[in-house]
Amino acid sequence: MTTLTDLWQAGERQHPDKVAVVEGRRTLTYRQLGDRVRRVAASLVHQWGVQPGDIVALLAPNCIEFVISYFAIVQLGATVQPIDERVTPEEIAAILRDADTRFLIVHGSLWPKFDEARSLGVMVEHMLGIRLDAAGIASFDASIKLESTPPAPTALSPSTVAELMYTSGTTGDPKGVQRTHTNVLAAARNSLRGFGYKPDDVIAIAMPLSHSSALNSQMMPLLQVGGTLILLPRFQVTELIEVIKCHRVTCMRAVPAMLHLLLANSSFASEQLPSLRLLINSSAPIDPNTYVTLKRRFPTIEVLNSYGLTEASTCTVLPDPMATIRPDSVGIPIEGVEMCILDEQGNVVEAGGEGEICVRGDHVFIGYRQRPEATAAVMRDGWLRTGDLGYCDPDGYYYLQGRQTEMINCGGQKFVPRDVERCIEALREVAEAAVTGMPHRLLGDVAKAFVVLKPNQNLDAKAVIRHCTQHLTSYKVPYKVEFVETLPRNGVGKLLRRKL
Repeated sequence: MTTLTDLWQAGERQHPDKVAVVEGRRTLTYRQLGDRVRRVAASLVHQWGVQPGDIVALLAPNCIEFVISYFAIVQLGATVQPIDERVTPEEIAAILRDADTRFLIVHGSLWPKFDEARSLGVMVEHMLGIRLDAAGIASFDASIKLESTPPAPTALSPSTVAELMYTSGTTGDPKGVQRTHTNVLAAARNSLRGFGYKPDDVIAIAMPLSHSSALNSQMMPLLQVGGTLILLPRFQVTELIEVIKCHRVTCMRAVPAMLHLLLANSSFASEQLPSLRLLINSSAPIDPNTYVTLKRRFPTIEVLNSYGLTEASTCTVLPDPMATIRPDSVGIPIEGVEMCILDEQGNVVEAGGEGEICVRGDHVFIGYRQRPEATAAVMRDGWLRTGDLGYCDPDGYYYLQGRQTEMINCGGQKFVPRDVERCIEALREVAEAAVTGMPHRLLGDVAKAFVVLKPNQNLDAKAVIRHCTQHLTSYKVPYKVEFVETLPRNGVGKLLRRKL
């Protein structure tokens, strides 16, 4: 299997009548998926003139049409540009301009947002709508006829860019992350090796497919082994629990914010959801207390932790037996992934020493679109310098400590916010915490903590500071504590620290 076309064609050939995708009341077998992919690909060629190398943006929530469109685009040797439906019209305009996007497939529910982006001067040559009928059933708009005549075969190369995903990346400003067919298939391979997905697995995807975690580490590997995807348009606790029961979901991947909300619901437990066999934390660090709570709530299933980023999907997995032994670790590198810790001079740091986490492997992206300097800043001798700080213990387990750009310099003493956040999250009343630098006229920066309490819990700022004083070096103790209802996060749950 060398291209993404091989992936869906293998499913069509090996289990044509098996259900591949479920969205609400709609289902799609592997045979039907293949038929729709060919017809949409033909339409893109015959009516729009899409050619190899073109970029086709896809602005849609989790739906069957997203899956069809993705494979139709990459089958043509074109590049799919998934856009998160949660981004603002200004952000949509910015990334369409940056990519020089000529083609757009947009879901009917998101037309108003795109119209606003268009008012900012964004131009695309062709648009295909995904409309909703009175019953809420989606279909491709009549503005493009689904062709039955297949397009001429495209000589796909494994090195063809399949995805262009926009991210703040490892160096700040939003940039287009280019991932080839080889990169995407390697990411799927990593997930299969790390998480052990099986052909009879049914996975509930509540994270947006426009992000690498859902797309490359859930959708792709499940379709590769012949599993079934249950697509949810958004994360909602009671809806997700009902879907797990109704469809006998076996696998679920979630971010810490989702897990906190699920754990607050008594129905999210082993005895209530007997079909679940695999639960994976993804996209952001989980606090050890929550991890241990998950394992106690689901004693008979695999509870895994993992680490990855848009530039390099799924790199590590923490095996289930380690859930209560090393709950603060993101695990060990998956077979085929190389990792190390480097210092600022590029030297390898010995076990236990802190530095920057670096990754190498076929899953690592090929560079940022039209940004050679930004690419050179993070790619050195084949190693991706992730911008994540951490360390590796003598047994090979990796630990995250925060981002290089988030380090706080208090009177010349540098530290990462995660040290303080872990300390605060150890308080039984606290659901989660985020720490940022706050200007101080004498010390330069001091820590400020934003704290979310668990339901029906009370705590004051003095108690938080007192607790930190007992467990942290003085310069790490928060100067100010602010209680908030939620922390700002992106579509896959990563903390947007800059918004604090």
